[in-house]
Amino acid sequence: MVTENDVRVAASRIRARSAPPGSLKERVSVRSVRRELGGGSFGDIARPLAKWKADENYHPVIEQADLPEAFEQRLAALARDLLEQARVEATRERLSDFAEVERRRQAHEEILAEAAAQVDHLEDQVAALRSELALLRAADVATGQDGDAPPAIAAPAAQQAAAARGFVDALMGKKLAREADAFWAQVRDAVEAAMRERGPMPAHAIYRSLPAELRRQGESVGLPLTPGWLRYHLLRMAEAGEGLAEIDGRFGLAEPQPEPVPGEPAAPALADEVREMGKRRFWRRFVREVHVLLSKAGPLTADEILRRMDPEWIAASERFQRITPGRLRFKLRGRIDEGRPFAELSGERFAAVLGEEPWDGESAMSGAVRNG
Repeated sequence: MVTENDVRVAASRIRARSAPPGSLKERVSVRSVRRELGGGSFGDIARPLAKWKADENYHPVIEQADLPEAFEQRLAALARDLLEQARVEATRERLSDFAEVERRRQAHEEILAEAAAQVDHLEDQVAALRSELALLRAADVATGQDGDAPPAIAAPAAQQAAAARGFVDALMGKKLAREADAFWAQVRDAVEAAMRERGPMPAHAIYRSLPAELRRQGESVGLPLTPGWLRYHLLRMAEAGEGLAEIDGRFGLAEPQPEPVPGEPAAPALADEVREMGKRRFWRRFVREVHVLLSKAGPLTADEILRRMDPEWIAASERFQRITPGRLRFKLRGRIDEGRPFAELSGERFAAVLGEEPWDGESAMSGAVRNG
């Protein structure tokens, strides 16, 4: 079993060994120590080796350069100092951020507490005024006078209630929401005016074209207007189809969409029709399409027919039995035997036999004339 002393001795030997000519100095690692010892468990070597590296202040990157020992120690100390300084600066920056966040949180809590206290005070005043008003009305009823509330009492009560509602709205954020909506409505009007005047522009150009007063207003309502925020809102408006369009990073006014013209309903897709067909009806329609093709193109082989057929018909045949040249020849020959308007010519070509009226895909035709 490998002991801690064996690991330390082997690591020290590897460390003291000079670098071979033209190559780097050997690195002290679990593998190199195990090779130096001639065997041993990786776990037994790893723990004492880690302790040795900490005790000996081993830095392989520096030592592999084969620098003088004093210079290595100085370089390692300098690296430690720089690392510690970087950590201190990073911590100081985080602490300053935390302090700023805490300061803002306390300020917001103070504002919230003040608003809540003001709301409580106003609610108490409203309750007192309502009690006083109820007493006055009761006194009027007892003396036989008109029960209407005196204007001098009712008016202040209404004013206090309105003020209370204003503070409640501010407390619940409703006032800020209304101000934000009004602010972005003004921004949109200004953006559209700039686009009408100058055409499509990138977000930063639109931002520069906005009035300075509008940008200052955003800060006053707690919504600082920046090119990034403006770009975000413009993208949202463009995606929502709210009169703006974005093309290659530029924003402009979207063209008004024409009203759809009422017309005939679109014909259903072939795939939808096939789903409602039975097998017999589908092949009757398919063979009729073959007859129409042969009527226009003249005699064709089965391969040529399938190449010229609408691909939708070929794909639709998979629902029942995918059509192939051999299967098509079989079906056409069967139709010929049944007296349908087809004829087979030399070279395995098939021709349509034309009649006085278009073929319905099912019945035999009399008085037909071969096409081709």
